[in-house]
Amino acid sequence: MQKAQNNFTVESLISKYRNFVKNRKKADEQLLLALYKTVAGESADTRIIDALLEYADTFQKDALSEEEYTYLCEKFVEVVSYEFTHRNEWFDDPELNISEERIRLVKEHVKPQKGARVFIADAEYCDLAVMFPDCIISGFTGDYDQQEVWALGQIRLYAEGIKSEIVSGEGIGEKYSYTLPPKGSIDVVIVGANGNKYFSQQLFGTSCNDIEALYDLLKPEGKMLFFAYSMLEMAGKVSYHSEILPFRNRIVSEKSISSIIEYEDIDFVTDAKKSFLLLIMENKHNKEVFFKDEKKKKNFSVKSESLCGDILWPSFYSTKRPEKGIPLSEIATFVNLKEKEKEVIKGDENWVLTEETKQKPVVVPAKMAMEYRDANLLAQNLDLAGNPDFENDKFWIRSIKERCILLYGNNTKTVVGYISEIPKTGIATLCPIVCIVPKDGIDVRYIAALLLTSEVKDQIVSICQGHINAVTFPLIMDKVIVPHHSDKERLAFLSEENYKALQSTQKEMKREHKNYIKAVRMRKHALTQSLSSIEAMFYALNEFRIRQNGNLVNDAVISRVKGTTVREAFEFISKNLENMMPALEHIAAVDYTFNKPEWIDPELFIEEYIKRNENGWLNFKSVTIWKQGHNQASENIKDPLSGDIIVPKGTSIHQFLFPKDALEHVFNNIISNAEAHGFDNKTRNDYQIRFSWHMDGIALIVEIDNNGSPISNEIDTASLLEYGVSTALHHDGHNGIGCNEIEDIMQRYDGKVQIVSSPEDEFPVKYILTFNHSNNVVSL
Repeated sequence: MQKAQNNFTVESLISKYRNFVKNRKKADEQLLLALYKTVAGESADTRIIDALLEYADTFQKDALSEEEYTYLCEKFVEVVSYEFTHRNEWFDDPELNISEERIRLVKEHVKPQKGARVFIADAEYCDLAVMFPDCIISGFTGDYDQQEVWALGQIRLYAEGIKSEIVSGEGIGEKYSYTLPPKGSIDVVIVGANGNKYFSQQLFGTSCNDIEALYDLLKPEGKMLFFAYSMLEMAGKVSYHSEILPFRNRIVSEKSISSIIEYEDIDFVTDAKKSFLLLIMENKHNKEVFFKDEKKKKNFSVKSESLCGDILWPSFYSTKRPEKGIPLSEIATFVNLKEKEKEVIKGDENWVLTEETKQKPVVVPAKMAMEYRDANLLAQNLDLAGNPDFENDKFWIRSIKERCILLYGNNTKTVVGYISEIPKTGIATLCPIVCIVPKDGIDVRYIAALLLTSEVKDQIVSICQGHINAVTFPLIMDKVIVPHHSDKERLAFLSEENYKALQSTQKEMKREHKNYIKAVRMRKHALTQSLSSIEAMFYALNEFRIRQNGNLVNDAVISRVKGTTVREAFEFISKNLENMMPALEHIAAVDYTFNKPEWIDPELFIEEYIKRNENGWLNFKSVTIWKQGHNQASENIKDPLSGDIIVPKGTSIHQFLFPKDALEHVFNNIISNAEAHGFDNKTRNDYQIRFSWHMDGIALIVEIDNNGSPISNEIDTASLLEYGVSTALHHDGHNGIGCNEIEDIMQRYDGKVQIVSSPEDEFPVKYILTFNHSNNVVSL
C-alpha cells in the first residue's frame, strides 16, 4: 500500500473513521458518500446523493483532520477499491456476494471488445461491472435496498471510470418501471451470477418472460451467461418452471446453446459445497453443445439437435440409455406427496401430529431395501409416527392412500420399497421420498423389481446425479427407459425375480449361520485362552502355597523370573475375571441388542463422550476440529419451496439416526485399538485422538484418527473388518472379536466403517464412520 510523507495509509484512515463512529451504524457508507461529493464536485450525480442522504447527515467531520480527509480524497480510487474489496467488514450478506468461482467463469467466457455493451441482471454492488473497464454497462440493481445498493455501486463505477447505465430496480416486466435497451443492442448479458437472488424466484414464475426479453437484447453473435441456482432451473416441467418451456424450446430449436458447465460452489443457504450449472447461449447457430463437469473433469459434446428443451442437465446427456424400450411414465405415475395435506395440526403452543396419524407406521429410507427380496415394506418393523424419533420430521409426514412403490437415493445407495395393500391402521412416509403408483393392471412388485435392476437403477442414479427424491424424480421419469414387456413377459420377469429373491435369502441364511458359528468359536477360543491364563496363575500360586506351608503374604514373590508378587497375582486374576464378562455376554447373545436409534448431534455426542472418558485416557488427549456451537442453527432454516421450518433456531442443523449406546460401543472399540496398538511407545507424551465430521451428500461422516504407530504394511486394513481377525486377543474384554464388531454394529444401523492407513501422515490411522440416515437439509 502506498504511503505519503506524512505516513498516512488508506487502510489506517478508514479504520480511524470506523473507530470514531463505532457506536453508530454505516460508517463506511458515510465516508464513501462524503468523499464522492468532494471528488465529483459539480459533476456529482444528484440521484446518488439523494439515495444516500441519511449518510450525508450523519457524516462525522471531526473524525479526520483536514489533512487526513484531503489525503483520502486524493486516494479516492484506492479508498473505493479497498472498501469494496473488504465489503464483508461493513456489509456481509452472502446473497449479494459473487463467489470467486463465478467471477472466474465470467472471466473465462466473457472477453468483450473495447466499447462493447454489457448488460448485468442483478448488478448489486457492481462486482461484475468493474471487470469490464472499457465497456458500457447497463442492467438493474436487484431487489435488496435498491436505491442504496445502486448508489454505492455507481460510486464504485465512477471511481473506476466506467460508463454506467445501470438503474435502481429489482427487475423488468409490467410491474417495474425499468425500460430495457433496444433489442439487438447488447453484446453480453449476464444473469444470476450473484446467486440468483431475483431470478431464482422470479425467472421461471410470474415473470417468466424476463429471460426471453433479456435474450432478445443480444446482437448477432452476442453471448448470454445464465448461472442456474440449482439443477431444477435446468428442467422445465414442474409448475413453477413450465411457463418458460416455450423459450427453452426456442433456444434449443435455434441451436443457441453453446455450452453447459457444471461446477462446484458454496451454497449460501447451507454453507456447504454443491453443484451448480452455467448455461451459455450465443445468438447464432451452434452445431454442437459442449458439456463440462469440472469436478469430475469430464468433457463431452453432443449435436445441437440432440438437446431436449425440458431438461438441460449434463448428466442426462452423458447417461447411456437403452435404444429399445418405453419411458417409465408409460407404466406408472408419480404422486406428489408434497402437495397433499400435512398430518400436523396447530396445538396449544406448536404443531402436533393428529392422533390418527400417530398410530400409522412410517416408511423411512432406512427401512427400504437395495434388493428386491427385502423390498416388501409391510414385512418391515416400521416405527409409528407418534415415535419421538419423528419429532423433527413431523412436517414431512404424509399418508399413503394407495398401493405404491417408494424410491429414494443418494450418491452411495438407491433404496426401494413397495406397499401392496394399505393396512387397516393406514401407512405414511416422508414427502421427499418418491411415490410411484403403477397404472391399472401392473403389479407394484413388478415396478419395484424393475427399479432395482441395474439397467434401470443406473439410469436413474446417473441422470439425477445420485439425488433421487420427490423434487428431481418427476422431472426425469419420462426419460428413464424400461423394457417394453407384454403382460405375459411381466409375469415371467416377476416370477424370475421372486425365485432369485428366494435363492438369495437362502444363501444369506447359510452365510449368517456360518458367521454365527465363526463368532461363537472365536469367543469360545478367547474364553479358553483367558481361562488358561487364570489357570496358570492359580497353579503358580498353589505351588508357592505348598512351598510356604499354606502361608500367603502380599509382598511375597512367587516368580523369580518376573518378580510377580502374591498381591499382583490376585489382582491379575480379579481383572481377568472381570474382563471375561463381556465375552460371556457375547456368547450368550451373539445378536447383541442396543437401545432404539435416536437423532444424534455429532458434535454434542463427541464432546460429551470425551468429557465422560478423558479422565481414563492417561497417555493421550483428545482433539476436536470444529468451533463449539457450529452445528446449531443461528436462525430458522426453511424449505425454500413451501416455507416450512426445517430446522428451528437453536437446534442441531445436521443429525444422524443411531442408537447412542451402540455408537459409544463403536467409539470404545476404536479407542481401545488405539491404546493397544497405536500408543505403544511409553517414552512419547504427545499421543492424540482426533475427532472430526462432515456431510457427504445425505450421509454424515465421522472420522476418528490417531497419531500413534501406523498399521503394518503387511496388514490389509480391509481384512481387519473380517470375522475372527484380531491382533489383540485379550485386550479390554474384546477377546479376539477385532474390528468386525465395529463393522457389525455399523451395518446393523445402515452405516459402514472404513480403516485408512497413511503411514507418512502425522495421523497415520483413521477410522471413517459413515451414517447414511441423516436429516441433511440439502437432501430435504
